[in-house]
Amino acid sequence: MAQDLILAIDLGTSYLKVGLIDQKGKILKSERKRLKLITDSFGKAEHDVNALSKLLLKTTKKVIEGYENRIAAIVPSTYIFGIMAADSNGKPLTNLITLLDTRSRVVHNDFLGIFDPDEIYYRSGMPPTFHSSLYKVFWLRKTFEELRRNDVLFLSSKDFVIYLLSGKFLSDESTASSTGYFNTHKLDWDDEILQKVGITRDNLSTIVPAPELIPVANEVRSFLKLKNNVKVVAGLYDGGAVALASGVFDEKKKAIMNLGTTAMLRVAYDKPVIGKGEIVSCQTLYLCNGNWFIGGSVNNAGSVVAWLKTLMGPRSIDIEDVVVEDNLLFFPYLTGERGFSFGSNSHGVIYGLEQRHSKRDVVLAGLEGVAFTLRSMADEMRGYGVSFSKVVASGGGTKFGIWMKVLANVLKTEIEILQIDEPALVGSALLGSAALGWSEGISSAYRYMESVRISVEPDEYLVEKYDVKYDRFLEILKTLYLRK
Repeated sequence: MAQDLILAIDLGTSYLKVGLIDQKGKILKSERKRLKLITDSFGKAEHDVNALSKLLLKTTKKVIEGYENRIAAIVPSTYIFGIMAADSNGKPLTNLITLLDTRSRVVHNDFLGIFDPDEIYYRSGMPPTFHSSLYKVFWLRKTFEELRRNDVLFLSSKDFVIYLLSGKFLSDESTASSTGYFNTHKLDWDDEILQKVGITRDNLSTIVPAPELIPVANEVRSFLKLKNNVKVVAGLYDGGAVALASGVFDEKKKAIMNLGTTAMLRVAYDKPVIGKGEIVSCQTLYLCNGNWFIGGSVNNAGSVVAWLKTLMGPRSIDIEDVVVEDNLLFFPYLTGERGFSFGSNSHGVIYGLEQRHSKRDVVLAGLEGVAFTLRSMADEMRGYGVSFSKVVASGGGTKFGIWMKVLANVLKTEIEILQIDEPALVGSALLGSAALGWSEGISSAYRYMESVRISVEPDEYLVEKYDVKYDRFLEILKTLYLRK
């Protein structure tokens, strides 16, 4: 029987997704499991490593049942900014701390006493905020004496999955590039930054390219009943996988947007872009194939919608028409924000609220606030020559038609909505196909993929209204967050 299928795994903050995918990008079988997030009033947001390991393997086994002999490779993707400590044998010393965890905020002043944020940004391409792995490792070592030992390993969420499947401590380039201690110009760990944190590359996984083929651990192969030649492909971070499914290399001038718990707006570019603006700086991640992924990601997107639904009721988001309330502004930084000059000190603000405003007015303002934040990143990108004429969007947020209308008019750009339920899984499968030599490359693999899209066009009247409101948003933002 031919080994003609890819098993893709996507670990998110809210869900674990596992899918079986053919060479045309069609998902034959999949499972989606809600993850329990361990939280407290101090900002904790963790996954239990042991429970997560069992769930991942159990879910994978269920998905591939009956297809075991057709699996050629396993390709994982995960969120960035996840970190855990482990000993040299892989035994967890902490839970997996997610990107939603805000406890490292408490060491902000201590961090600034040791690190020059501008220097870190220029070396790593990532503006340091408390969400980053760099901050989290600094906080962990400062807070827990037992994590200062020389034999402690600090693993990203992706490193954890690769280790679980292969028994090897490896990190793909794209996920590593998000940490804050990776040199984006050299595509390697930055020894000078590591020295200031108090660790060396011996405390980290070995960096490998995204298409790297890694043997599956014997016990995992036996449990899943896989053939001996099945490999783990190092893969990309989740946003990079989404980009591949969106055809990031298929045509120029295309921006990739994903709207999930968090959101991103990025463009593939052939060199890193380091640009520090008054409000936001370009976040430069490495993608693959000699391309960087320029733009930015925001912590507060779908999480803001979920918060509003909980607070105001699920019907509050059922909005059909865009009615621009000029003076009602929502700054959606409920968990701080990354990439912004004020990010580590920011909080959410609703500005201009009056008695006449309804729940739906507030919800619409929240959707606009996320859109304005993404536009500020788009404007910064364009200022450095990284432009785009179309946006390809995916993720759960695209199901809200009103949000797509808002985004098209705020960004002043056509938005093409990718009709793929799990783009990260499909993107990982495309990478796996290329890594196994099934296609000439990632672009070639994408051309064989079957997909349907719908488009949302900007409206000239709403574009003008939102231009005015965006200027007002920036004016108040500077007053709220950039005051000396």
